[in-house]
Amino acid sequence: MLRSFRYPRYRWLWFSNLAGSAGRWTLVLVLSVQVLQMTHSSFWVGVGLFLTQGPVIVLAPFSGALADRMDRRTLNVASSLISAAVTALFAVLTWAHADLLAVWMALALLYGLSFVAQMTVRATLTPSLVPADDLLNATSVMQVSIQGAQFVGPLLATPVLAAAGPAAAWTFCCLLYLSSAALCLPIGEVHGGGRRQDAGFGLVVAYRHLRSRGAAWVAVWAVALHCTLTMSYLGMLPMFVVADLNAGTSMYGALLTSIGLGAVIGSLALGQFADPRYGPLWFAYAIVFSGIALSLLGATTNATYALIFGFLVGSSQAMFMTMTLAIIQSSVADEFRGRATSFYQMITLTPMALVGWGMGGLADISEPRPLMVTLGIAFMIAMVIYALSSSWLRGLFRAKGWLAVPVTAESPAL
Repeated sequence: MLRSFRYPRYRWLWFSNLAGSAGRWTLVLVLSVQVLQMTHSSFWVGVGLFLTQGPVIVLAPFSGALADRMDRRTLNVASSLISAAVTALFAVLTWAHADLLAVWMALALLYGLSFVAQMTVRATLTPSLVPADDLLNATSVMQVSIQGAQFVGPLLATPVLAAAGPAAAWTFCCLLYLSSAALCLPIGEVHGGGRRQDAGFGLVVAYRHLRSRGAAWVAVWAVALHCTLTMSYLGMLPMFVVADLNAGTSMYGALLTSIGLGAVIGSLALGQFADPRYGPLWFAYAIVFSGIALSLLGATTNATYALIFGFLVGSSQAMFMTMTLAIIQSSVADEFRGRATSFYQMITLTPMALVGWGMGGLADISEPRPLMVTLGIAFMIAMVIYALSSSWLRGLFRAKGWLAVPVTAESPAL
C-alpha cells in the first residue's frame, strides 16, 4: 500500500502536502463559519469559497507554464509562504474585530491565487519523484495527504475554533502552511521538461496534446462533470448543517472531518489495490456513490446518518479524483505536464467554483436539501449519457483500460 514511500523525496512531498492541504481545509472551515456569522447568508459563503479557487481562470496558464520551465520545488515553497502570510492577516483582522466583508473577500482572492499555484505545482511534482510503474500507487497515497487533510484539518482545527476562537484557528492555519513550506525544502530542485525560452503559455499546445491522448481527454471531461455536480455542495454545507440538521459549528466541523476520513480510507484502499484488474470495480464505485451518497446526505435530517453519508461522499469522490488524475499524469509527457495540468484545472475547477457560488445563493432561497439531492442524481444521469457516447469512457470499465499506453499508441478521444 505504501510502497511509494521507498523514495525519500516523495516522502518529503507527502508530508508537505499533508500540512498544506490541512491548512486549506482549516481555511474552508474557519472562513465559512465567520462569513456565515458575519452575513447570515450562504450566498456570501459561496462567494468567499469561490474566490479561494476561482483565480484558476486567470492564474492556471501562468502557473502551468512556470511549472514546465522553472524549479517546481521553489514554486511550491513560495506559494505556501504566500498562503501563510494571508492566513496570518486573517488572524490579525479577527483579533482586531475588523469584520469588513470587502477586506475579507479581497484576502480570500489573494489566498486563491496562491492556492491555485500550489495545486498546479503539486500535481506535477509527484510523477517526477517516482517511476512510471508506481504512479497510480503514488497518486493514490498522495491523495491520502491531499484529500485526507479534509479529515486532519477540521479534526485539529475544530477544537481550536470552539475553545479559543477564530483568531487562534487562523494562527493554527498559518503554522500549517509554514510547516508545508519547510517540509518541501529537502525535496531538492525538480525541473520540468519545458524550456525557459519558450514563448507564450502554451495552452493551445496543452489542449492539442491532451486532445490527442484519448484516455486523458475523457478523464478531463469526466472530472469536469464530477466537480460541477458533486463537489459544488461546499458552499451550501454550513447552511445545511444549520437549517436542516439544526446543529452548529461543532457539527459542521464533524461533518467535514467525516468527509475527510472517507477520503483517507478511499485513497488507502485504492493504493492497496492499484492493480489494473481492480480498476473497473473502483471506478464504478466512485461514479455510483459520488452521486448516491451526495443525494442521501442531502435527504437526511439526522446528524448520525449525515456523518455516515458524508464518509461515503468523501471516499467515492477521492477515488474518482485520484483515478482520473493518474490517467492524465501518466498520459502526458513531462515537458507538457505543467501546462496540461493547468488546462485540466481550468476545465474542472472553474465550473466547480461558479456552480458552488450559485448553489450557495440558491440555498438562501430554497433549502440546501433538494439542491444536494438533485445534484447527485444529475451526476449519475450525466455519466450514463457520457458512457453511452464515449468508447474511451466505456473502456475504463474493463481491466485493460487501466493499463499504461505508450504515447505513440494513443489516438484522439471520440
